[in-house]
Amino acid sequence: MRANFGTKEVRENDPLLRGWKNTDKPTRALSKTDHLIKKVGIELVQIVQKYYRAYCETPNPSTAKKYKVWRLRLHMRLNNNVEMLNQINDAQNLGLNDDAPGPLCWDMQFD
Repeated sequence: MRANFGTKEVRENDPLLRGWKNTDKPTRALSKTDHLIKKVGIELVQIVQKYYRAYCETPNPSTAKKYKVWRLRLHMRLNNNVEMLNQINDAQNLGLNDDAPGPLCWDMQFD
């Protein structure tokens, strides 16, 4: 079967082919931080944000422990890259610099 099946008139008037756009190219609407979050995993960032909000609403040892676990997972995912973590923290309110729930992960080494 040929890729250019049909006449030129059919190809130009076919509503399925007329509105075709190449969606493989990245859009310029996304910022560098959005691409970084996509690379890290948007679900991971959303979970850290969710548990930080839960800790801020009700600061108790249980919510602090859950938040610290997910914060540690984010640090491990990025191998404790300070620049990337600060960029994500500035874009999304993740509380990576908040020491109220417990010790921070900045000084840890992940190999």
